[in-house]
Amino acid sequence: MLPNRRFLQSAKRGEKTYSMLLRNAIWRCTDLEAAVQTIRRDDMLSTMHSLMRKGAKSDIDYVASIWWSTWHARNKLLFEGKKPDPRKTVAKAKAIVVTYQSMQFKEQGSPRSIEEKKAQRWNPPPSSKLKINVDAAVHAESQMAGLGAVIRNSQGQVVVAAVKSINFQGDVSIAEAKAVQWGMEVARKASFTNVIIETDCSMVADLANNKVSNKTEIWWTIAEIQSSKQDFQSIDFYHVPRQCNTNAHSLAKRALKSSESVIWRDEFPADVLCLFDGFN
Repeated sequence: MLPNRRFLQSAKRGEKTYSMLLRNAIWRCTDLEAAVQTIRRDDMLSTMHSLMRKGAKSDIDYVASIWWSTWHARNKLLFEGKKPDPRKTVAKAKAIVVTYQSMQFKEQGSPRSIEEKKAQRWNPPPSSKLKINVDAAVHAESQMAGLGAVIRNSQGQVVVAAVKSINFQGDVSIAEAKAVQWGMEVARKASFTNVIIETDCSMVADLANNKVSNKTEIWWTIAEIQSSKQDFQSIDFYHVPRQCNTNAHSLAKRALKSSESVIWRDEFPADVLCLFDGFN
């Protein structure tokens, strides 16, 4: 522990000098002093990057906690006149890490957490079906809506992608229903008859599954969707979170840049291929 006089003199010589002295005193009380001695810098990010390059990722939480505790101790002295004890500061940093890691372990291992993570990522369809993700993007000023559809197999491979632009009728849910209709049309043209359709619009998913709505403006499009079901051997509609539907959304935004309707199968332009990095 450093004497009061030394801390006070250091504070008078400037905040930066004091901070360096306090930081060094705290690091000497840790079991990482030798490990960080050769890489320690004046800022936290430089130290973190050096540790990661050395492969000491298991120490990252501990180092971050020490930096935060050091900053907290410095503020306590400068603004409240309370002298920090380096040993107590290190003990507090360790306690923070233990608590954090314990909570992380419980969350990652809980059934609820596992199910939530599974629900928040795109999942491939069964081998007997193809999955169609659809979405709409709207540009209100031009009164245009873009529709996007991407069809993938059970390995997650993209087999068909399609874009289409339509007039925006002032109701986003209608545009979302049109996107479902577009996905069905693309599947028919590709002769796919066993499909799953996913949309991030819960209203459209409910209506496609025969749930009642009092929104008459959308019903004409839903009626066409219902009628088109007969073209498929098997078709199911599901609502998914937006993070599971980002590829379709990116295609819908691309559709706003052109007035043409395009369907790509097996071979895709570079700007479309780059949208399909990962399952989403």
